[in-house]
Amino acid sequence: MGDIALSRFEARIRFESEADLSRWPGDVLRSGFGARLRALVCAARPGPSAPSDCSVCQLAGVCVYDFFYNSHPPADARVLRAQRDIPRPFVFDPPLPGRYSAGSTARFGFTLIGRGIDHMPYFLVALKNLGESGMSRGYRRGYGRFTMESVDSIGYGERDNIFSGGMVFNRSIRLSYQEMLRGSTDHIGDITIRFLTPVQIKENDQFTAIPSFRGLISRLLFRANALAEFYGSGMLYDNESVLALLGECRSVTVTGARIQDMRAKRYFHRQRIKMHTLPPFFRGEITYTGEFSRDVMALLELGRIIHVGKMATFGNGLYEVVV
Repeated sequence: MGDIALSRFEARIRFESEADLSRWPGDVLRSGFGARLRALVCAARPGPSAPSDCSVCQLAGVCVYDFFYNSHPPADARVLRAQRDIPRPFVFDPPLPGRYSAGSTARFGFTLIGRGIDHMPYFLVALKNLGESGMSRGYRRGYGRFTMESVDSIGYGERDNIFSGGMVFNRSIRLSYQEMLRGSTDHIGDITIRFLTPVQIKENDQFTAIPSFRGLISRLLFRANALAEFYGSGMLYDNESVLALLGECRSVTVTGARIQDMRAKRYFHRQRIKMHTLPPFFRGEITYTGEFSRDVMALLELGRIIHVGKMATFGNGLYEVVV
């Protein structure tokens, strides 16, 4: 079995101007942060004359922005070599949706994965710069400007401050999947998964609002294995182990669901597709009943941090587990 390292962070901000985060705050946070990170590190000085495709840049292989936003399998990848769009080594837990007045506070989280943990200072500076430019609909008119007051690194039963008073302290708390596995135990009975942000899951080639437990774990296993392979020490489970785990999940049944369908549109900057309608998302909770092995419980804990489903780096697919 391979392993994967993660560091979780929570940022506290204070808005200096009104902010509208009433729809898809994760999308607003991720796209705004990406623009600030690129402006911070790009040697081509982003602007009208800069190349839109980072792959033509001679520094693409060592650029922090390219590492986070243009992830692709390395040439010597042992598995998943055919994947063109591999998971990014970071995840945002977006602020609560809504409208914020000047002077109000908000919190959001982010997780860095594998080598991404070493680039944490770049994350903090880009977030600080995002506060100066604004995170909100209408940011060009001055909306959504904020001050980053503090950032903490979060572990199990511990929390360390890594940013306050303009000072950065590089002391991230590191977690690992093997640590989660050692702390997990079997469970028999009910488990309720509460999806706190929109989630999009495909099962049997169709998008579903009530995935089977096998379908949920299948998507989670694929994401976890890909992250561990490309940013950790190798896949968490080989093909034989994956099939065994999915076989266990067949006996778990859905015994309750309260789900709300959601529709969204998105502008794809790279493809320059205006307001493309996305496949349906859902929010709510699903209760599963059955026997859950120690490995499955550890995977659910990992998924709570890395999220599940499509567009997880936007903050989608964030959930909590109620036993």
